[in-house]
Amino acid sequence: MCDIQALVEAYLVTERDLVAAVDAAGGAVLLTDGRTVSTGRTEFDALLSGRRWRAWVTIRKNAPMPPRR
Repeated sequence: MCDIQALVEAYLVTERDLVAAVDAAGGAVLLTDGRTVSTGRTEFDALLSGRRWRAWVTIRKNAPMPPRR
């Protein structure tokens, strides 16, 4: 079975690098297949370590909205 801890660490490093790259590109990046990559941030309280900032990446498919009925 895969080493879950190693996968989590690799994911967090990759996500941190992706957040930095998207921020450096201006905050939103349009991919060639029509998806948009953007970042979000929030502050949260960690019980023992105090307040921390968390950043994440959102990937959206630019699809037309369905008509309202």
